[in-house]
Amino acid sequence: MTTSDLPAEGQPDVSTEGTEAPFDDVITLSTTTGEDGAVTVTVVGEVDTFTAPVLRSTLDSQLEQQPRELVIDLSGVQFLGSAGLAVLVETQKSARSREVALRLIATTRAVTRPLEVTGLIDLFTIADAR
Repeated sequence: MTTSDLPAEGQPDVSTEGTEAPFDDVITLSTTTGEDGAVTVTVVGEVDTFTAPVLRSTLDSQLEQQPRELVIDLSGVQFLGSAGLAVLVETQKSARSREVALRLIATTRAVTRPLEVTGLIDLFTIADAR
C-alpha cells in the first residue's frame, strides 16, 4: 500500500473496494431437486457466524416447500463452527416437525469431527455420498 492509496488526512475512506458481504467468498450454496423429489443443498466453504444465517435461510426456504427428503451435502465444507452446528440442529427439528426426512452427506473430518465431539452426530442420518 502506498500513501496515495490512503485517504487524505482528515478525510473519510470512501472507497468501495472490499465492501462485499463478508461471506461472499467463504460459502457457496446450490440446490438441486432429484427425480424422486428429494432436495439437495450443497454447501462449499466455511460455515461460521457470518455464513450460518445464509445457510439457515436457504434450508428454511427448502423445508417450507415440504420436500420428500432434504439432503445437506457438506462434503465441500472446510470448517463447521458452532453456529453451523446450531443451524443443523435447528434444521433437524424443523424437518422432523414437518415430517421431512433429513440426511447429511459428511465426508470430511472438518464436518464429522465437530459433530462427534459435541455428540450431535447421533441426531442425524449421515451418508458418505449421494
